[in-house]
Amino acid sequence: IVYKGGVELSVISVPSPNFIADRYRDSVSENYDSFEDDDGNDYSINVCSSNVGVDWTLEVSTDDPKLESVIKVEYHANEF
Repeated sequence: IVYKGGVELSVISVPSPNFIADRYRDSVSENYDSFEDDDGNDYSINVCSSNVGVDWTLEVSTDDPKLESVIKVEYHANEF
């Protein structure tokens, strides 16, 4: 979940890894998404999951130098 100043901006789907893979590189699944907030800031996020966990990279295109300090990303695991 991506937050801006405590307000939810977007929920990004985390792909399921290939749990039957023998090697790490074969277990990786990726999801790429992009969105824009109401202020015209552009966000691009790449989420990777594997047999060792979940990683993400968030890139923000903005003219607001203070935006970085109010962006937060949280990972919530599925119940199953």
